[in-house]
Amino acid sequence: MRKVLVYPCGTEIGLEIYKAVNNSIHYDIYGGSSNYDHGRFVYRKHIDNLPFIKDDSTSDEIIAFNDAIKGYNFDYIYPAMDGVVTIFSKYRDLLDPVVIAPSFDTAKVTRSKKNTYKILDGIVPIPRIYESTSDVDKFPVFIKPDVGQGSTGARKILNVEELSVVDFERNVCMELLPGEEYTIDCFTNSEGKLIYCRGRGRKRIKNGISVNAVFEENPIFLEYAKKINSKLEQKGGWFFQVKKAEDGALKLLEVASRIAGTSAISRCCGANLPLLTLDVYRGINIDNIIVNKFDVELDRALENRYKVNISYDAVYVDYDDTIIIDKRINTLVIKFLFQCINNNKKIILLSKHEGNLIAELEQYKIKDIFDEVIRIGKEEDKSSYVNRDNAIFIDDSYGERKKIKEEKGIYVFDTNSIECLLEE
Repeated sequence: MRKVLVYPCGTEIGLEIYKAVNNSIHYDIYGGSSNYDHGRFVYRKHIDNLPFIKDDSTSDEIIAFNDAIKGYNFDYIYPAMDGVVTIFSKYRDLLDPVVIAPSFDTAKVTRSKKNTYKILDGIVPIPRIYESTSDVDKFPVFIKPDVGQGSTGARKILNVEELSVVDFERNVCMELLPGEEYTIDCFTNSEGKLIYCRGRGRKRIKNGISVNAVFEENPIFLEYAKKINSKLEQKGGWFFQVKKAEDGALKLLEVASRIAGTSAISRCCGANLPLLTLDVYRGINIDNIIVNKFDVELDRALENRYKVNISYDAVYVDYDDTIIIDKRINTLVIKFLFQCINNNKKIILLSKHEGNLIAELEQYKIKDIFDEVIRIGKEEDKSSYVNRDNAIFIDDSYGERKKIKEEKGIYVFDTNSIECLLEE
């Protein structure tokens, strides 16, 4: 099994890489962070306080980073941020693990919007670029940092007064593209052949990140992808973005030498771009990707993850309105109980169910997940049957939870609070 370090693991890219690779039997995936980020709540294996890497990091900083990870014997390092892709590709010879990134020439071009437009001008349609204030003959225009990510620093400029304070050296000033925006996820194999290309509409965007997407079919996407791929030597997963101009023409916004976080929509249809990218760098020749063609809409929102400082060896859990609600299995509780099985914790079903409890457990196919099944009378106290000190109690009844908390002094949870106990 190859060991992979994803850095920085708390970015949207890093989180998607984890979801895409975590269950693979071929890769042992670690997350790496320099700051206190969300990655530590997601990655089972996590390395903290790594040297901070940015666009202008020096060779000495890269050597320090390599020294910090040396004892882990990583086979690969998967950069999960544009600037890190560029700097790791530049200094890849100073890093012991193989860097999952294209050549520095390609990474350097895609890191700069100006360089991207310069290289691809005449290859695919690009927006009209204004080099100075005097070049602008029509407002509004749009500016964005030459080197940046997301929507940071990007804005519409309405007049000369607003434009007068723009730094043209650090920003790109371009025509405003008012139409629909699309991201096209791509994959290039080890021979440089483009073998996957699929576009998606960016229906809702937050902080420059697509949080709602559906697949969009347009032959121009493949046409542009082939042309870009012929000019820039990509390897593995990458993407580009286009937007409609006033006349309806699709013009290039940017190209990235990495996967996009919202490429999760491709993963769910069979094109697992992070995993396939690792396979390519492992030396596997990939000629085609099996893709399921069905309608799917991806919507993203903030996701909760928790770290709690409690320990327990056993779980007492109720049945009615806890495991089974309205004759349906509560999958959140079942997920937690299987997590307990993985962690060798005892599960005791403690129920006042009036029907044939064992028959219902068999009906719902969950009978064998319990170490004990205790059925008690309707008027009995459940607290009389809770006799393990290092245990927790799960029940939808406030009264039951209150009595056991007061009498036994253990942690008690309602069905809507066990979310904090889930490891992933």
